[in-house]
Amino acid sequence: MITLQELNSFIDNPDLRGSISQVWELIGQHYEQARESLPADQAMLRREMSFHDHVRLLGYLALLLDDVPGDVVEIGVWKGKSLVLMNEVCNRERRIIGIDPFELPNQFAEFSHYQSLLLPQAHILRGYSEMCTERFRALSPSVALLHIDGGHAGRNVLLDFLLYAPSVVAGGFVVFDDYGDHDYSPEVGPAVDLLRVGGYFKGFQVLGVVAGFENSYVLQRI
Repeated sequence: MITLQELNSFIDNPDLRGSISQVWELIGQHYEQARESLPADQAMLRREMSFHDHVRLLGYLALLLDDVPGDVVEIGVWKGKSLVLMNEVCNRERRIIGIDPFELPNQFAEFSHYQSLLLPQAHILRGYSEMCTERFRALSPSVALLHIDGGHAGRNVLLDFLLYAPSVVAGGFVVFDDYGDHDYSPEVGPAVDLLRVGGYFKGFQVLGVVAGFENSYVLQRI
């Protein structure tokens, strides 16, 4: 187990910060290179590969999981860049599971192009997360790192935690994305707070918001 103070100190290591930033930037370059071979009729109108750099926190957390076996799971993969980050930091040694409905035009085609080049071994469950639980459980998941970044309505946040967090193993992390995004995802923070005050984080240590990564909210399984 790690305290918030210990986590902040871990992240404050300048050499480590440089390493994670370098990996994140290198992944971005690989995505740009991969986009050059993306057929025009498979490209999304939206060109952003990710929405904010706070997801780099996932890289730091992945480094803390050396003694925690298990899968990396992301709900809401967009184009897969944060999944690639976690996979690379974990030395491509963990099972990677992504869940997303890919409902926007050409989203699945563009993601599949990047996946074939950068994340070929990932298990991708296409569908809304609340409808993917049976297929997820069929994989016998044992989750070391769960990133919740799916639907941003309060209902989605509540369901994703209640349905997927039980698979997180001792020492594993849960990260809620967009906790601090009050402008574009205003229901996320209140939903996470509701889970906390309602007692649903029993069995987890609440680390909360990490300095410099205020868009994320972190739990660790006791």
